[in-house]
Amino acid sequence: MIALAKRTCAVRSIQETRICSLDHPLSAVGAEKIQDFLVISPDLLHIAYIAQLERSQMVVWDGRPQPEYDEIIKGSLVFSPDSQRLAYVGSRNGQQMVVLDGKAKKGYAGILTDSLVFTADSKRLAYAVQSEGQQLAVIDGRSRRKYKGILSDSLQFSPDGQHHAYAACKDGSWLVVEDGQEHSPYQGIAVGSLKYSPDSQRLAYAARKDYRWLVVCGQDEGEPYSAIGAESLVFSPDSRHLAYAALIGSQPVTIDGKFATSRNSKQLVVADGIEGRHYDAVGGDSLVYSPDSSLLAYAAMKNNQVMVVCNGDEGPLFDGIGRGTLLFSPQGNRLAYIVRENKHWRAVIDGAVGPPFNTFLEGGLVFSPDGLHWAYAVHHEGQAFVVRDGVEGVSYDAVVGDSLAFSPDSQHLVYTAQTGERQFVVFDGDEGQDYNLLYTTQTRGIQFLSPQHIQYLTLMPNGEFRLVQEEVQVY
Repeated sequence: MIALAKRTCAVRSIQETRICSLDHPLSAVGAEKIQDFLVISPDLLHIAYIAQLERSQMVVWDGRPQPEYDEIIKGSLVFSPDSQRLAYVGSRNGQQMVVLDGKAKKGYAGILTDSLVFTADSKRLAYAVQSEGQQLAVIDGRSRRKYKGILSDSLQFSPDGQHHAYAACKDGSWLVVEDGQEHSPYQGIAVGSLKYSPDSQRLAYAARKDYRWLVVCGQDEGEPYSAIGAESLVFSPDSRHLAYAALIGSQPVTIDGKFATSRNSKQLVVADGIEGRHYDAVGGDSLVYSPDSSLLAYAAMKNNQVMVVCNGDEGPLFDGIGRGTLLFSPQGNRLAYIVRENKHWRAVIDGAVGPPFNTFLEGGLVFSPDGLHWAYAVHHEGQAFVVRDGVEGVSYDAVVGDSLAFSPDSQHLVYTAQTGERQFVVFDGDEGQDYNLLYTTQTRGIQFLSPQHIQYLTLMPNGEFRLVQEEVQVY
């Protein structure tokens, strides 16, 4: 039996500040998700959206209309990490141009909308463009060398903002361009594989050579394999280690873009050039280092069952492991993940298997900053609730799974819940004020300003965005 939490009593002082109103009709045609036409800054204090006018479109930034264009390209709006700058792509007279801080840059035949990227310090912007049948990168407003093509989603800055790199096609081959210097050419560069180390000193990627795949790190080439998991490349936090998933044997078929298991092939993890055990399959996007860089964990399949492997040690077998759920505590001494067993889902924390539930909600499990507490949200038998340190919270119609957040001192837990049409923030079990719509799903949008002071965004029925700040005294 799992323990049930008691309701908490609290005094909550609430202050609401108007951010802006949706005074213009939203342009949502062709959008696949809300973020394609409406974005919220990381600090929650700024909002931008695409507005539809009679014959044109414009961006409205914090309620201020920006210049009109024939079209604003959906999905192109991006705030800088410091929330002070906004960039997007506009179209006018058959040309597309990047608009940065309200000012249009040079027009081109096309802009690769998913290429807009700021440096971590928000001072620099880069993007890729189409010009005269070729493509080129624009860094800090300067056009760089033209190539036949630039690989989708490859343009990026190093963490310190001092370096940039992208993959480009030249003379029938593919190569990486780093700070304007061309690397050796290859038959191909894997999409999504370019990765800088956290200290910005190393760049790694997967490349095709002699019809096989290998990982390039700096000037060094790794061993060749039948395939490399492009999304699997991961550096340790201290930048000293590099790991990735590889495939040996015949190429298996792919299902939904993922390698399927095959009797004629095996998959393995390569860490610092050393091959791990061979498995039927490896979760390429599951590789994760502990914060202190001493441990490497990943999911692997053997005989149609799945386990977690940590520094070569195999854990117990399960029917499945939740994608992207492997998580180390901030101190690196605890490991948690979510597994499927007998058609139910369970959390595994420090090797202990928790109770079964119908579904784990998006966001998975979260640890407190001190690593001593944990929580996750589930949906079970028609109700949603949060489990905190093994104790079930109050049941609701819905819980926003990726809204869970612990306070900086690790003593408090908040999340968004819904009962009927009511949405509210739960603080240590205490239900806050009802709102029409809470925006608390972007990077865990309930923010702690202090251990007992939180802020979040709400959209009022009249179309007004408000920043809600609460001071909470629990007793």
